[in-house]
Amino acid sequence: MKNPPILVSVLGFFAALAGFAFLFFGLRVLGFDWFGALGDLPQYESVGLWGWLAIATGIVWLMAAGGLWALQPWARIFTMIIAGFALFEAVLAFFQFPGTGVAFGMALMPALILWYMSTAEAKAAFGVADPPPANY
Repeated sequence: MKNPPILVSVLGFFAALAGFAFLFFGLRVLGFDWFGALGDLPQYESVGLWGWLAIATGIVWLMAAGGLWALQPWARIFTMIIAGFALFEAVLAFFQFPGTGVAFGMALMPALILWYMSTAEAKAAFGVADPPPANY
């Protein structure tokens, strides 16, 4: 098994962080109090479904992190889809906060991720080949 490029490893690391954060939040919302260590945090009530959805989201993010580290082609597509959604969210922020630069700040990272995952280096790492040029 070959090692992923450093930027893919970094994206996988942040996906793992998101996964653990969602898992932690979901378990906390469901009432798991971590053996009393976090007893001073506010109590959540009537949010069982959201807790399970957060846990499911955390599992998906952890799977994506593993897929990125293992250079699975589906993980590259997943990353590009999530970055596309984030870029769309930045466009919506442009209309919500015009002239503030918030949307530009929100668009930087998703745009860089989409660019990097479209480069020949990333495609080669994931085993995705560019189609041959058409002869006209």
